[in-house]
Amino acid sequence: MTSLPIRTMLATGAALTLALSGCASGSSGSDFSGAPVRWIIPSSPGGGFDTTTRQLEPFFAEALGTTAEVENREGGGQAIGAQVMLTDGADCTSVVTHGVPHLMFSYMTQDVDFDLDSFAPIGGISIEPGIIRVMNDAPWQNIQEFVDDAGARPGQVKMSVSLLQSNNYIALLQMERELGIDLNIIGYDGGGPSRTALVSGEVDGTHAGVFNSLAIADDSRVLAVTQPENKWPEVTNDAPPINEALPVELPANASNYGLFASAECRDNNPERYQALVDALKTSLENEEYLATLAELGEESKISYLTPDELSDLAQESQTEIEQLLEANPNAFSG
Repeated sequence: MTSLPIRTMLATGAALTLALSGCASGSSGSDFSGAPVRWIIPSSPGGGFDTTTRQLEPFFAEALGTTAEVENREGGGQAIGAQVMLTDGADCTSVVTHGVPHLMFSYMTQDVDFDLDSFAPIGGISIEPGIIRVMNDAPWQNIQEFVDDAGARPGQVKMSVSLLQSNNYIALLQMERELGIDLNIIGYDGGGPSRTALVSGEVDGTHAGVFNSLAIADDSRVLAVTQPENKWPEVTNDAPPINEALPVELPANASNYGLFASAECRDNNPERYQALVDALKTSLENEEYLATLAELGEESKISYLTPDELSDLAQESQTEIEQLLEANPNAFSG
């Protein structure tokens, strides 16, 4: 199969966006006048971004006083979806769910036409603490047995991650370095395909988020939580923090999901941008939404961040990735 350069794929996506929606132009005022908001997901259906967005969408639309059309635009290491939003987002009628550090990776490890300054954070939505998940019939009863086996069989234990440019990949790289093991890490184009690979037996385990992997919880179990404390025992098989179970001190690992508009939206339509900010906060506090999450055991994933807080977190992540790339320019190329 012929692979297209990222810039070519982005240009194609941008052209399709304009053909579908017409050239966007700035408009004043916060009233969306019933115009639907195009809510882009930069990954495939079934992943964490997709699930989180679709859970929140009706409550966000209600708070904004309009409708929202959710659209998956996966590919290009999650850069295509980001570019689609930017191309169609000057009037604030297009937004994208993205993550920290996922968004940073999409422009720092690929040749694209945007960077962090191209985006205007609307706010943080949730947090996905990292975990090691394996199938119920996996041979390892705990994380120590997993590490021992990986040490005895270099390169043979297959682990899936949502992307090679993700916090999940960073977590496994850190495990390899600190524990002296060699895993066969396979990147997929999104969390859904990564977890499907585990269920289908294509891989032996996955590093994923606590909540975005609950869809396969009945068929799998958690060996360890890559956080200093397990605050989610009821949905992680009461698995131990990895630093308690192993003689190692690994950094805490998680991804933060957030909602982003374009910088043009914020700068040219400040009232509409503020309406998006207010709608997100209101929807995350909606009692019906929180009750829905509680029924799923996911209420503790909510982690609201203001636009400034999300901006600061994104900048910190960018700095960390810059340091990793300075040390090894090929760190995230597989």
